[in-house]
Formats: sequence, structure tokens, C-alpha cells
Amino acid sequence: MNRFIVIEGLDATGKSTLVEKLSYKLNAKKLSCPPEIMIPSITEGAARTHFDSLSALQRRAYYRFSNLVASEEVEQHIANSHVVMDRYWTSTAAFAAMDDGFEHDVELGQYPDEIRIPDLVILLTVDEENRLIRLHGRGEAETSEESELAQSKSKRQKVLEGYKEFNPVIIDTSNKSPEEVCQEAIQIIEEGFQ
Repeated sequence: MNRFIVIEGLDATGKSTLVEKLSYKLNAKKLSCPPEIMIPSITEGAARTHFDSLSALQRRAYYRFSNLVASEEVEQHIANSHVVMDRYWTSTAAFAAMDDGFEHDVELGQYPDEIRIPDLVILLTVDEENRLIRLHGRGEAETSEESELAQSKSKRQKVLEGYKEFNPVIIDTSNKSPEEVCQEAIQIIEEGFQ
């Protein structure tokens, strides 16, 4: 039986690296959420950039829709292989905790009825000093949400608490190589699906 595994965590915890390694080692389909969604009538590039610049309500609506698209992608691939996804509804729900006054119609820790529930969620954590070093070493543009997280320990805690409502298995990547993190994740997967 093929499994749907989601890798979660704040930026620069090692999610994308782990998704890449797990996909290879498990011969799994690698997906990410949000998937690349193009809406040429609104913006030239990926729709994510456009919606990230809008209000919290519009941004959250876009991310909810993107979870539906990602769930449909999982459905297309799960019959033939495991699926390993970089972020999913867990991120959408956890990051909504940063928006004052915004509430989903789905209780934190639950999934909307319209999307597939993962078989396993792994939450990667890292101490803030290492996270910032990794983040700045990327050379990528920082989103407004990432700026908020870097400046506010309480917001980081809120997001992490939101993730934990989904009962993930937690791996602290602070002092581990990517290979060590991958081996730990594979052990968790093997033990979880015996």
C-alpha cells in the first residue's frame, strides 16, 4: 500500500532537502504545496506571488484552494507510488495563526473534508540561530511572513503550536546532517507502517 507523507516546518528547517532525499530513497513521487498554479489573466508568473501580496483573507483563500489542487495531484499518483509532499494543509492552518482575527472553518488539527488526509506528517524543527544562518545562506527573497517570523518569537511559537495540533512526528534538525535527518525519517516511516 502506498503512503502519503507530508514534511512540514518553518523555512530553512531542511524540508525541501528531506523531501528530495526521501523521494529518491523511497522511489516516491515528489510534490509541493502550493503546487505551481498559473492564472495568466491575473499574473504572468505563478499565482502564488500575486496572492502573497494581497490581504491575509485573500492569501489564505488561495492557499486553501492550492491544498485542493495538491490533494488532487496526490490522488493521481498514490496508486502507483508513495507520495512525499513539501508542506500541505498543516502549513496553511498553522500560518493562519499569525493573522489576527482570521479563523478557518476547520478546527486546528483537522483537515477539510475536500482534501486527502496524510498517512504521516513529519515536522522538522531547528534552533533559531541555525535557521537564520540557513535562511540567509540561501540568497532567496524573504516573504513578508518569513520577515514576521524572524522578528517575532511569539509568532514562531504560534505557528509551531499550530503544526503540533496535527500530531506530527518531530525531528530536530539543528545538529544533524541532511543524511542523518533522512535516515531518521526513513526509520520513522518504516516503524510507522509495519
